[in-house]
Formats: sequence, structure tokens, C-alpha cells
Amino acid sequence: MTHWRQKPKPKAPKPVSDILRERNERRTAALIASIKDVSSTEGPDAVTHTVVADRAGVPVQYVRWMYPSRETLVAMASA
Repeated sequence: MTHWRQKPKPKAPKPVSDILRERNERRTAALIASIKDVSSTEGPDAVTHTVVADRAGVPVQYVRWMYPSRETLVAMASA
């Protein structure tokens, strides 16, 4: 039992690897959703790194680094 003046023990922080994995999963899900949205509304020719990154809220540099060509970007969403 703790005394009323005692502060509760802090929770252990998440490992950095878990934080990065979760962030990458969120980014990938956002990219897939935005690619599908762009291709369904404007057609598959409108899918570019810049448009997809803007709609997903992800940095353009990240999208270009992970998916260097437009074909890999579209293939990632269809897989």
C-alpha cells in the first residue's frame, strides 16, 4: 500500500522499435487509403507521390524513399 503522498510509479516507456513500427503501420495504412481514393476519383494516372503524400498527411520524402517509382506505389496499394 502506498502512502497518500507517494507518487505512483511511472510506467515503463515503450521501446523505440515498437514506436517506429506503429508509426510505419499508420503511415502505410494512410498511404493505401489515399492511393485508393485518388485512383477511384481521379483515375490511376493521377496517382503521384506528391498527391498521395498530401492526402495521407505523410512527408513526400518518405513516400519517395519507400516507393521510388510510381509503379511500386500503385502496386503497394493493390497488394
